[in-house]
Amino acid sequence: MAFKTDIQIAREAQKRPIQEIGEKLGISSDDLLPYGHDKAKVSQTFI
Repeated sequence: MAFKTDIQIAREAQKRPIQEIGEKLGISSDDLLPYGHDKAKVSQTFI
């Protein structure tokens, strides 16, 4: 059984827009503070 490294897994991952992920988690775009297309912080008011 061959194991993949973290970097191999990351390179193969299909990234999705952060707004799409937030929507699935019930976090509106207004409560996301984006850092690029695939990373964000959640606003303090949402927490």
